[in-house]
Formats: sequence, C-alpha cells, structure tokens
Amino acid sequence: MPKKTIIIFIVVFIFVGSGIWAGYYYFGNNQNSSTSTNNSVTLGNQTFNPFGTGTTTNTNTATNTDTTTTDTTESTPVVKADSVFHQITDFAISGAAYFEDTKPIIETTGTTTTPTIPVTTTTKTTKKVAIKKVEQKFEIIPSLRYVEKANGHIYQRNISTKESTKISNSTIPSIYEALFNSDASTVIYRYLSSDGVTISSYVASLGGAKGEFLASDILDVSLSPDKNSFFYLIKNPNGISGVTKSFKDTKINNVWTSPYTEWLSQWVSPQKVFLTTKASWSYQGSLFSLNTSNGTMTKIFGDIPGLTTLANTGATLVLYNNSTTIGPKLEVFDINKHKVEDLDVYGLPEKCVWSNDKISIYCALPKVITGTQYPDSWYQGLISFDDYFVRIDTNTNQVSTIADSTDETSVDATHLFLDKAEKQLFFTNKKDSTLWSLDLN
Repeated sequence: MPKKTIIIFIVVFIFVGSGIWAGYYYFGNNQNSSTSTNNSVTLGNQTFNPFGTGTTTNTNTATNTDTTTTDTTESTPVVKADSVFHQITDFAISGAAYFEDTKPIIETTGTTTTPTIPVTTTTKTTKKVAIKKVEQKFEIIPSLRYVEKANGHIYQRNISTKESTKISNSTIPSIYEALFNSDASTVIYRYLSSDGVTISSYVASLGGAKGEFLASDILDVSLSPDKNSFFYLIKNPNGISGVTKSFKDTKINNVWTSPYTEWLSQWVSPQKVFLTTKASWSYQGSLFSLNTSNGTMTKIFGDIPGLTTLANTGATLVLYNNSTTIGPKLEVFDINKHKVEDLDVYGLPEKCVWSNDKISIYCALPKVITGTQYPDSWYQGLISFDDYFVRIDTNTNQVSTIADSTDETSVDATHLFLDKAEKQLFFTNKKDSTLWSLDLN
C-alpha cells in the first residue's frame, strides 16, 4: 500500500474516533443531568432529593481543611438593616434561657405630721412638714442568659435595650450543654472531664460559694415544666435509673428503673415524664409516659421509624416525625382522642417549640431535604438545613410562613424558645452554635 494512502487512512481514523468519543461524552452528560433533575420533588415550599447524599457542614469554629471539598470559600452572612433576624452572639453557646429580671424603682409619696420645738414654755404648736416616704417597687425586665461554649462564661442580655453584659467569668472549658432553672440563677453545666470519656454534670448558682457535682455519666437531663426541678437518666448495674431532683436541695429521688438504656426524656407535667426510644431512621421508635409518683410506664404510641418527639406542656398533644421515603414528615398525636393529624410539612421536632397556648407550634422547616436517613444524618452533621420559619395551628392545620432565612443568611435552627409575650423566637444556629432571635410581630 502506498505511503500516502496509509497516512490518509490514519488521519481519517483519528477524526472519526474523536467524533464518536465527543458525541458519547455530550449525550451521556445530558442524560445524567436529566436524571438528576427528575430525582428532585417539590411540595409546597420544600424540595426533596431522596437519592442525594447531602453536604457535610463543619460545625466547629476552626477552618475546614478537608481537601476533598472543591469550594472552600464560605460566604459572609448578610443581614438586612430592617431584618427580622438578629444575631445575638458572635461565639458559640451551649445553652440559653428567657427569664424576667427585676430592677428596684424608688418612688416618693405622701406627707406626715411631726411636732415642732415648743415656742414658749406654756404653748406647743405643730407644723406640717413634708417627709419623703420610701416605697420600694420593682420593674420587670425581659432578659436572656446564655453560656459561652468555649469557657462556660455567663452573659445576660436586656431584650428591650439589646445590651449584653458578662455576669460570670468562672471558667469551665468546652461546655456541651447548659440548662438554667426558672429564674436563670442556677445552671447545670454538662461537659466531658479531662479524661475525655467521663460526662460531668455540675450545678452552680450565681454568687454561690460553691457548686455541686451530680453523679458521673448522666446520659440525659430534662427540666420540669416550672424549671424548679430536673429529671435525669443514669446507668445502673442492671440497666438505667430515672432520678428527680430539686434545684433547691441535695436530695435525689429514684423514681424508675429499666433494663433498656436508650432513652430521651421530656418532663411534661408535675407527675409525668415522657420517654422516647433513641431514634434512627432504620428503627421503629415508641413513646412512653412515666408516672414519677409510682414509677409505672404506659405506652402512648409507637412503631414509627426515626421517631423523635416534642410534647406540649400539659401532655395533651405530641409533635413527632415519621421517617418516610422522601424525608421526615411532621405529625401530631392527640393523646386524649388517640388520633393522628398529618401536618403536611417535613422537618424535625427538635427544630420546633410549642406556643404558650399549647395549640400552635413554631417551627424552622428545611427548604431542601436531601436523603432519607433522618434524624441520623442531621445529628451526625452530614446534612445541614437552610430554614424558613412557620407557625402551625394544630386545630386547623394551617401553616403560616413568618420569615425565610435564605433571603438573608441561611440558618439551621435548633433549641427554639419564646419570650413570655411571644414577640420573639430565640434559637441556636446549628451551623456555628451562635444565638439568634426572630421578630414575630
């Protein structure tokens, strides 16, 4: 074969091969892109991608050095000047609480009559002299107290003036959880001891001489509805014990024992503690009621995958999540009627709080839900949400949108609580554990 013919044949072969490869790459990418789009489902304000793996969010303050991440630039939070969202701290917190502080007011009122020095030895006169009479009154100041996660320092914030002051600089490093009593004068610090294994729980009062260590390795703590006592779970040789204790004394009351150790508690009424089996998307959980006066247990409902719960005060309604094929669905169980109401929204009870009327719920709902392994992937930090906030009326199942954090700076809200007047909703942003507020009116 002539040399010229061989060269022409090789050139034609290269061009044809390149064309085939380019066509395969182009159409293959288009098909993959179409498949990815079809995997997403939108219901209302929420988008679902059950087949996605989600994104890993670094919840520590340190810089993320994971070299597998292609985009390491984190956008700076932007909050509008007239925003309803307010960032209260620029540091991570381990707990916060609303309380009503008091400030003395001095008022002067009234007059009194006193005798004067006699004018003569035979005549006495009296003269009215205005005397200031002190009557002490107190001004109520809506306030917050919160604990800095890194060192255990306590801060107080006047909600009206938005002024914050450090009120305690007693240092306890790396506080995992902090729980305040009713007037926020006493706090339970929860942290790992220096051995990195033992869970320590320390109760301290502001201005007190010294605090009190509770038993080591307490697994779970919940406050009573009036926040004057607390319930905790601790392992014993045969399983687990449930203990109640007042903030005012050192006496403890063992109220319950069980061979099963995986529980989460919520003290819902003076003699009722609700116990939920620890959740996993692949496990069917149940909710039980513990009578603290006699130690009896009653099953409320169960066989719900991924079950986590949040009961209202008085224990008449329970908000819970049901792990489905597209995400965690929120439902309400009426204990008196033994009836379930589907709220037709998706989220987690850990991102909600009951209103003071015990009927409505405020929730931070994820705009996008990726994957189906909830609540595991959210607890483990494999998934981070971007929330919009709603109010749900459980009588009518009406869902009213309050605000959307993605319009400004996205937050993943947890540990929600309200002020007394329900004018503000407070929460911790799980992305960095900072404290935030949302105006409700």
